[in-house]
Amino acid sequence: MQKGYSNNSVGDKIDLDNDNFLGLLDSSNIRLKIEDYNLDKYIQHVNQYGLEVTWANILRYVKNNGESNLLNTKNFGELYELGLAERDKGNKKKSGQYYTPYDVSRLMSTWLNDIDGYNICDVGCGTGNLILSYLNLIGNEETQKLLKQKRIFLYDFDKIAITIAKYSIAFLYGIDYLDNINTIYGDFLNKNVIIPNNSKIISNPPYAKFAEVENSWIDSSIQRKTKELYAAFMEKILLSGNRAVIITPYSFLGGSKFRLLRNIMNNYNGYIIAFDNVPGNIFNGRKHGIFNTNTANSVRAAITVVENKPNIIGFRSTHLLRFKNKERKRLLKSAVLKSFLSNKYQIINNRHKKYERCHVQLEDCFENWKSKSSTILKDFISQNNEGYKLYMPNTCRYFTTASNRKLKRRGYITISLSDLNKYYFMYCMINSSFVYWWWRIYDGGITYPKGLLNSVPIFYDLLNDDDKKFFSTVAKEMINNESKYIITKLNAGVVHENIKFPKRYRESINNRFLEILSCQENFNQFELIHSNSIYNDL
Repeated sequence: MQKGYSNNSVGDKIDLDNDNFLGLLDSSNIRLKIEDYNLDKYIQHVNQYGLEVTWANILRYVKNNGESNLLNTKNFGELYELGLAERDKGNKKKSGQYYTPYDVSRLMSTWLNDIDGYNICDVGCGTGNLILSYLNLIGNEETQKLLKQKRIFLYDFDKIAITIAKYSIAFLYGIDYLDNINTIYGDFLNKNVIIPNNSKIISNPPYAKFAEVENSWIDSSIQRKTKELYAAFMEKILLSGNRAVIITPYSFLGGSKFRLLRNIMNNYNGYIIAFDNVPGNIFNGRKHGIFNTNTANSVRAAITVVENKPNIIGFRSTHLLRFKNKERKRLLKSAVLKSFLSNKYQIINNRHKKYERCHVQLEDCFENWKSKSSTILKDFISQNNEGYKLYMPNTCRYFTTASNRKLKRRGYITISLSDLNKYYFMYCMINSSFVYWWWRIYDGGITYPKGLLNSVPIFYDLLNDDDKKFFSTVAKEMINNESKYIITKLNAGVVHENIKFPKRYRESINNRFLEILSCQENFNQFELIHSNSIYNDL
């Protein structure tokens, strides 16, 4: 578990010395009865004495008496979360941080073990979920070596959480090593907080906005532009020049306000695993300080591995991985996920402003589409909003749809075309896989941004007369049958219409487009774009 920031929690306080949490609390002379402990007693103690006194007593008890069924390092994160929830249930304080589930922690630890680094740093360590997973992976002998040489560094703004992490390591690997664990309590973004040279870093940064750049931070354009803590953490980790494994939301891959962060990433190298995260949540749905067990509350995630290999710049990426819960165990393995990585190291520039997330099997076809297109949608459509009109719903979970009339729904994009043949072509284009594919590569969120739609490559000038006749015939048939395929959904009591055409229309249009682009061999792979699963045998 990791404690994040709220908008008013960041500040100048920083403690670069080893934590003295238990020693400070000894002076309070409050001793709680911990024997025969249970959840009811724990909640009672939190309400009566607060988290600091309660946890000082818990850690003191385990130090002196050993672990019990309830009070052990496996349960500490959950217990602390429950305590936060109890303390904050009145104001529903949101700290912006999510659990990293065990299978994801193990995966991140595997990748951390693959990269070089003398010191081991957990940035935003919370109660130590990630660092404990890594130490478990490398085993007792290697961990003891790290502890003897004082090479473990923990960073967090939550003094109780970082103390729990520190004591958890000591309980598992030797209480005599307690003072060998470096704990840096305070604001990680404070300019006085330095990551040691030759380190490798594992991190789940806080996911929350902040209002203003703090005076104690090293001022940066990324902080001022994004106002996102996770982006500021990523920037500082990158600029340290060390290697890292970082799990964050995936918005930095394409969001316009994160362009400066992507530019900085050009100076480094590694790979990015991008998860659609529906329905198999990568982050646990519980947020710190909120009594909320709704695991459907998820954040689409990316794991960025900063390898910093010599003579390489840029980052490789997977496509946006969408998977079912029953596939999770099989998918979340290092070799499996790496098999989806492109071999292309992407560099961000004026022509390539976002990280592309394309299926490896379709990369050549994607490049063909872009290179053979002479214009983009913005320059292809009517600029005065007159002529033949198409209506496209701006939510597109599994496909995009064009209709020749407005549907009953809140959000849609209107497209005007001055020429009837262009109208039929564009009708087919939106009802094919191509416009949807463009969105999945560059966005894949909830809605289709109009600016992204305007950038779709158009290859209309490659069409011959037979092609134009084909698209006009298909479009007319689909238009005549639109009413047959209307589907409705109630959203907050409001009817939302969409059209779900039979798959045969999409396949027929795709096949023709692929022939025009000389990509016929990719036809059978195109359904990968729409699939909500990884494996066909489950």
